[in-house]
Amino acid sequence: MVRGLYTAAAGALVAQSAVDTIANNLANVDTAGFKRALLQVQSQPLRDVYRAQTDPGRTPGARVDGVATLAYVGKLGSGAQVYDTPSTFEQGAIAATGNDLDVALSGPGFFAIRAGNNALRYTRDGSFERDANGFLSAQNGDRVLGRNGAPIALPATGKIGIARDGTVSVDGRPYDRLSVVEFANPAALRPEGSNRYVDAGAGARAATNTTALQGSLEKSNADVVRSMVDLISNERWFDANEKVIQTEDDANGVAISTVGRTNA
Repeated sequence: MVRGLYTAAAGALVAQSAVDTIANNLANVDTAGFKRALLQVQSQPLRDVYRAQTDPGRTPGARVDGVATLAYVGKLGSGAQVYDTPSTFEQGAIAATGNDLDVALSGPGFFAIRAGNNALRYTRDGSFERDANGFLSAQNGDRVLGRNGAPIALPATGKIGIARDGTVSVDGRPYDRLSVVEFANPAALRPEGSNRYVDAGAGARAATNTTALQGSLEKSNADVVRSMVDLISNERWFDANEKVIQTEDDANGVAISTVGRTNA
């Protein structure tokens, strides 16, 4: 009977993880370039079940140790568990902003940026700015990389232009080029937070099917209506597992209080 408690608890934990994932998607519906996360669920490993018992001694009434036996019953599942929470990289809608340093990507590419700890990261968020030192940077200070893998340093003055191939010009003169990469295996991109991704074997290569659009931003691909429906469904799933846990607990209480009771 205790197995039922564990199975229901496993289902409740998966439902809670789903609610957390959906809530994070909803919290980022207005985050430029955000890619919603999915929750992949799998069954827990099957376990072999045996019936264990001790046979009585061979001679009735004799002080002979019993013989322990194990009889194989079969396999038993013990509920569900979270397998992974990958991002889905569907293209988000493109919205015009009129800001010369806003850049949207149309296609599968990512901007290459250098984080504050000097780590190489990737993002679809193209809401850039010129920082105090003249570097093209993200809103959190991460520096945008150019064609040679070095941060793009912009002059203090001049009209910034960004072509569809990522070429950065100042007053019409080519200056640098945005480092935009695509991945052979996007599933190996792991979210790190702050709308950043780590290459965990995704296979970065120079973008060939991605276009840069100046004065625009890519919106989040999170679907508010779908997320709200999924949120309600998973909350009901959690409630159902919670009720099963309570029922199993009540049944265990009855068993404990009645097993071994004898009539006087």
